[in-house]
Amino acid sequence: MMRVVTALLAFAAFAAFADELPEGLRTDRDLRGAYRAALCDRADVTADLCARTLRSYAGETPAPTPRPADPSRYRLLFIPGFLAACFDSIRSFEDVIEVARKQGYAAQLLDVGGRDGVRENARRIGQQIGKLPDDGRRLVLIGHSKGAVEALQMLVDHPELGARVAGVLSVAGALQGSPLADDVAPIAPALGLLPVGHCRRGEGAPIRDLTTGERARWWQEEAPKLTRPLYSLVALPDLDLLSALVVLPSASLSRHSRDNDGMLLARNQVAAGGYLLGVVNADHLTVGIPYPGDAWVFAFRKVDFARTQVILAAIDVIAARD
Repeated sequence: MMRVVTALLAFAAFAAFADELPEGLRTDRDLRGAYRAALCDRADVTADLCARTLRSYAGETPAPTPRPADPSRYRLLFIPGFLAACFDSIRSFEDVIEVARKQGYAAQLLDVGGRDGVRENARRIGQQIGKLPDDGRRLVLIGHSKGAVEALQMLVDHPELGARVAGVLSVAGALQGSPLADDVAPIAPALGLLPVGHCRRGEGAPIRDLTTGERARWWQEEAPKLTRPLYSLVALPDLDLLSALVVLPSASLSRHSRDNDGMLLARNQVAAGGYLLGVVNADHLTVGIPYPGDAWVFAFRKVDFARTQVILAAIDVIAARD
């Protein structure tokens, strides 16, 4: 009880001075209060860790702490982002999966093509889900970056699987595409010929799939077929937390908005009709990928980010609404 009272007092203290929510994130499906309670009331999250991890903006309404999810009722299926599967040392959500399994969740990383297009990976995801035991567990699809787009495409292409799905959790999801993809799209065929890790060239056109025009078309033409809820965690880092690999892309995106995670504008990580859970202080890489070792120091910044708590708190909110 004391933790709850302290959190409410702290909330009241910042509320009058909090910044406005970044452009494009305001929604009538705002679950920031419930998510803050789920994350910051966890036994393994101190007040300092909460403040460093979860951003605060005006308009957030305090909410009761949701009941923790029952791990025996849920299967967590994680989908990596573009190119992540091309490198053995990059293990998206590995730390989250390990902790989730210890807590009793069924949890696994799905196999997708690192350089395949959205529709091809959606097909592969659907095949894997179709082979899972129908043991009564509800499925939560957790997609990082392009993986969130592929989770949604799978639900459109395989509506028969929808009844088993509690929701899609988009983690810095490329829901509305990226201006970076717009810039690169004209030379994407040539880039597709270059070697990337151990990945083959791949099927489809992944960069085209991530252009803002293609995503806008998808939301207009295909999104109406969605029947499962979408929940978004938006990544928006302090500048000193940017990984080296995304410094230049972040500067390029700043032409459109300084509110970006190094690969995506904040406003492009949400979608109409979806729920906003919160905005976390992490860049596009850190939010979904544990530090892959010092061999990657040229690309990744080693950051103490509460990735496991961030994701499992989101599962609590999703389960409370299931």
